[in-house]
Amino acid sequence: MKPSPKNRPSAAGSVIAYFLFAIVIIGSIATLYAYSVQNLNLTHRRHDLAAAYEYAEAGTVIGCTALENAFTNSGGNLLSRLQAAPNSFTKNNDLSTPQQLVFERLITAPFTNQTATVQLWMANSAAPSKARIVATAKVGGVTQTNIMHVEMAFGWGAAIISDNPGSSATGTSKSVAQDGNVVVDGSTSATSTTVVDGGILANGRANTNACRLVPGQMMRGGQPFRASMSMTNRSTAFQIPDYTADGSADQLFDFDRFIAAAKASGNYFTNLTSFVNVMKTGVVLEGIVAVDVAKSGLPSLSPSTLPFGINIRGTLVFNFSSAYSPSDKVANTAAMNINPANLSGLIPGNPATYTTGYPPVYSNPAKNPANVDITSRGFANFTPYDDLPALMYNVGILDMHGPVNISGVVYSPSFMEIENKQDGQIQYFKGSLIGGGGILVENNKRATSIVSYDPNAMDILASSGTKGKSLKVVYRE
Repeated sequence: MKPSPKNRPSAAGSVIAYFLFAIVIIGSIATLYAYSVQNLNLTHRRHDLAAAYEYAEAGTVIGCTALENAFTNSGGNLLSRLQAAPNSFTKNNDLSTPQQLVFERLITAPFTNQTATVQLWMANSAAPSKARIVATAKVGGVTQTNIMHVEMAFGWGAAIISDNPGSSATGTSKSVAQDGNVVVDGSTSATSTTVVDGGILANGRANTNACRLVPGQMMRGGQPFRASMSMTNRSTAFQIPDYTADGSADQLFDFDRFIAAAKASGNYFTNLTSFVNVMKTGVVLEGIVAVDVAKSGLPSLSPSTLPFGINIRGTLVFNFSSAYSPSDKVANTAAMNINPANLSGLIPGNPATYTTGYPPVYSNPAKNPANVDITSRGFANFTPYDDLPALMYNVGILDMHGPVNISGVVYSPSFMEIENKQDGQIQYFKGSLIGGGGILVENNKRATSIVSYDPNAMDILASSGTKGKSLKVVYRE
């Protein structure tokens, strides 16, 4: 039956309305689909962004580890160790310049189906003091870069550091210390004070008697930990490397470099007598001061020959001749003041009063080691950032019996003998004692002996090449 003419417009209107409704629905679906796709793309991009950053960040960590291994491993120099397996960095000749080196490596492991490009930017030096590690990773269409700035800091820190394997003896006699152990022997007298502030770090034993041990944040292989003592570290993961071979050129410090700086600044003495003749006038010598010490014909180091004591603002190097053995000694009963701290407010039992004279402030800038050119002598110049030791001697023993006020590192590859021999006397060390043949700190008098750790005196220690150094993250971009 055919519809009547009057019904046809109504049916046509329904079709049109349904069609318009369908268009609206389809449009809404399309809009929703586009929105979903946009959200999906945005979510995917965010995921790629986060993933790329994480891969780049992992790349900088891997770069840090490779650089750390190149610093601490033996054999060759830093640059050759970077290019050898397992590091396998290659020099980027396009980016490198005579002043700057850039090493590059494409890292695949431990990633899965992912890579990161890592670059190491550093000064063209066998022992650069800092580096920039740049890692780039791409995930999908997103590229992320992570940049880490590091410096080569000394990785070991405590008031007393001994790398000698030592013995199992538990006594506090001098002979036990001479076996390669650390011995701090104090007095039970009420008027005697012996303090080690900032911990003892030793491969051998560390034995104390009537000594107050103040815990501090020590450094072990670049890792901080808080303790008053860490001993018997030999053959453990925390073993202190041996950087103190007696008479060897391969020590913690390059003695020839320091002697070259002393010569260049007019602070080099060919014999102990000429040094004593200058010191007896009461003058304060500035900069790196080096003294050759022969085996015979030595003047007495005593208050009678040195009424004003030994006064140095900077570094004193005693260069014992090859005739000395590790057990030969020179005794000093005169006062030793090297970067002396102001002790007017010292309260022996209160570490908060342990002040420092480091770094030294030079009245004559020309004597500042950072301003002394030694490149013509075949050595790299010292920089303003270097921490220089206060006292160092290469072999033999400098036996300190008199008053001491030293701020900075005291270093010896031999036995270190520090004995407080007079009532009312102060022996004060602010920095660190680093020894290779055992260390004795003795105070059996009504006197004061203090060894206090100062990380600021050694965190950028100017050690030989990369010895004793580890990577320290300064900041990230």
